[in-house]
Amino acid sequence: MKIIGEQKVIFNGPFYTGFILNTSNLMNQGYSLIQEKILNLLSQKKNESWFIEGGQESGLLWDVEYTSIFGGKTMIPPSFLAKKIELDDKIIEFEENEFTIKKIYFFFHDYGVGVYRVVLKVDIKKSVETKEYRELIERFSPLLPSYINDYIKNDTLTLKNSLEENDVAFDSYEEISKELERKNSEFIPIRSSLWFHRVFEFKEDPKNIPVPEDLFLEYKRLLYSSQLDGPRNCALEPEVIAIPAFGFSLFIYEKDNFPKDIALNRVLETAQYYYASTSLLDTIMFSKLADYSMKRTEPPKIKKLQTELEEIRILSDELELYLLILKDIIINLTPSSILLWRNLENEWYYQPMLDGLQQKNNLLNSKYGELLDELSEKRSETLNRFVKIFTIFAILGPLIEIYSFAKDENLIPLILENLQLLLLIGIPILGVIGAVALYIGKKYFF
Repeated sequence: MKIIGEQKVIFNGPFYTGFILNTSNLMNQGYSLIQEKILNLLSQKKNESWFIEGGQESGLLWDVEYTSIFGGKTMIPPSFLAKKIELDDKIIEFEENEFTIKKIYFFFHDYGVGVYRVVLKVDIKKSVETKEYRELIERFSPLLPSYINDYIKNDTLTLKNSLEENDVAFDSYEEISKELERKNSEFIPIRSSLWFHRVFEFKEDPKNIPVPEDLFLEYKRLLYSSQLDGPRNCALEPEVIAIPAFGFSLFIYEKDNFPKDIALNRVLETAQYYYASTSLLDTIMFSKLADYSMKRTEPPKIKKLQTELEEIRILSDELELYLLILKDIIINLTPSSILLWRNLENEWYYQPMLDGLQQKNNLLNSKYGELLDELSEKRSETLNRFVKIFTIFAILGPLIEIYSFAKDENLIPLILENLQLLLLIGIPILGVIGAVALYIGKKYFF
């Protein structure tokens, strides 16, 4: 199959923002209320391109219908905020062909990840075979960061500043990233595109709809697959082909009849978000587990143990909420979107990542139990110290009473006259008391 002339390619992928929103806090305050508040602030600062996904600007997106078949709504919206950037036909000359960037979308999510969508028109000057066309797009891909990373950085920092001005709770993980980089370990690159997924969109003449088998096999040559039986068509209608695969996906539909009920791009971006955020949470949890499991050089103080326990509890609770939100998103997808999602799970081996994350959370909960036992032991030791102190005071109390009695009864001169005898009797007793006091002080205080 020969490819020539104007074609459409969508680039999408994730990036790390550097901060994780406190989702439970947003839900308690009213998630949509916080969204509107931040959007209004951005609009006041002449940032009109920001919008809320699924809001009044419905014409901006051909979106997944996040409406439950049971009539409900998802726990949280598909994204926190989004931004649309219109470009005046930014043309990039590449290997005698023209790549024109038409639009860029950014979607910012709660768990430290944003995703981008770059819409390109590709003008192929000389006809190429299917495989050559895919290889051309692959060679062009490394150029894209130089055109979008500045947008990613600036818009992410703009959103972060707006959150800070409105006291919206979030946690930064930039220090963790820097620490991992210092250790030459797997670090978390922040505010730059991580990878690309490319969607080939083709408009076929009605005479080729449904697409004949021989032409369909030619189109599939554009794709890579990690499945033995290859990628599958997930479209429910015979007039449409929608195939999510590994690194590349394929979308074919009848010319002048775009199927808005199939949201391949948005399902891909949602999957990119959860794939990247799962990887991010996994790295953060692994780093935390390493810190908590590190051999201690000295016994920790009670305050430090309490801090560690609180950190673990918050991290574990947020992870459980994350997994619940993911399940909620899936069950609220449309039938065609569910098929797309399930195929992506197989192509990307996503489920093993989720299983690994859950196992780390189990380890974290186990560590929580160990630290809780250590804290209980510490508190018991502290209580024992006070008991010993009170014991010493209990011993000293009678001696003070004897001295007071002797003074009141004017027995001091008599004691001084018989001091030698009293010392012979008292020194052994005082020696025993001193030895006990020294033992207690050395064991518990020094």
